[in-house]
Amino acid sequence: MRHTRLASFCALAIGLAAAAPASAQEARMDQLEQRLTQEFQRQFVGYSIAIARHGKVRRTLVSRLARRDADGRKEWGPRTRANVASVSKSITAIAVLQALEANGLTIEEPVAPYLPAGWARGRGFREGQSVTFRQLLTHTSGMGQRFDRLKANGNEGPWGNDWDGLRFAVGKGVAQRFLGPDKYAGENYSYKNSNYALFRIIVPKLWRMSQGGDGSDVRKANHGALFGLFAGEHIFAPSGVEQASCVEPPSARHAYAYDWTDSTGAGSPFNGSQENCGAHAGWRLSASHLARIAGRADCNSANNWPLDRRLLSQGACFARTVRKLGWDRTSNGSSDRTRNRYWHGGDLFSRRERPRRAIHSCMAVLPDGFSVGAIANSDSRDGETVCGKILDAAEFL
Repeated sequence: MRHTRLASFCALAIGLAAAAPASAQEARMDQLEQRLTQEFQRQFVGYSIAIARHGKVRRTLVSRLARRDADGRKEWGPRTRANVASVSKSITAIAVLQALEANGLTIEEPVAPYLPAGWARGRGFREGQSVTFRQLLTHTSGMGQRFDRLKANGNEGPWGNDWDGLRFAVGKGVAQRFLGPDKYAGENYSYKNSNYALFRIIVPKLWRMSQGGDGSDVRKANHGALFGLFAGEHIFAPSGVEQASCVEPPSARHAYAYDWTDSTGAGSPFNGSQENCGAHAGWRLSASHLARIAGRADCNSANNWPLDRRLLSQGACFARTVRKLGWDRTSNGSSDRTRNRYWHGGDLFSRRERPRRAIHSCMAVLPDGFSVGAIANSDSRDGETVCGKILDAAEFL
């Protein structure tokens, strides 16, 4: 009898020990939810926030209007989508790592062999003299500085993030110093959309090569669709994201962007095109989508998913984390506010029109398997960014 009671006591103790961490995690989840609410409430026309742990959404917070009366009143909901702008780059980095690994390549490889054969090549995009995948992923390729020099001389020409604009940029090349031993130096950093827009062309070619082809069928007419198919198959479907697009379907009524001081004016959908979709900007996603994708590409969470649902191998995940690929370069800093935190923000706003309509988003990986996705459809009243508000709220983790 004594042994039976002892066994029962031990079983109870083990049960309590197992339950304690879960209780502690729920308390931390509660605290994060409360702090996020404090940071976001009454700051925007409306917002949606999702909190996930190990890639599973556990809490959603929504507030106020995704569309005002002028655009057919609609409240924010957990599934409301919006243009997440440059958060798309964090998703693209995942796609690049997947495509490289499928071909047995690393981020230190030159990008030149994977550009269209018919393009003129400036310095930095020629065989044997090429910027690397890592340089594009970390905005250290020199493309930003080259654009600034051309612009100063009035020669920036048709540079853009579509096929023809990228062709022009590659033809102009970069300065010699970006090809030397210090090519990854901090002073070489210059955030430029074209660094990531090029992957809309490169990733489909790598995909074709991993399937036994040579990628020569990747053309101006189909590169955007191919990039979207790759992202859909390898990132969105495993993350439970259906029908990802850069264009709002007619009946979807996604969130619009507003100026919170202009209560009656119409908003902006910031609609994109499928031809130039997704690599540098433009995916239309929900906050829950962002939280799930961030969590499933988090090295601390990868082992919680079966192999066919993981977005990155451990090796690719490690490279993404250490090199901050697709993350803000100030991620995982030395201060308590940023240590073991990775994020990328997205910002769209009407540059010349007034009132200034804006939409802001953020994808963030936090300590202990937490991740957060957030979208707000105006500037904040206090001037702080959406990513900044998430970091402030999660400072206790």
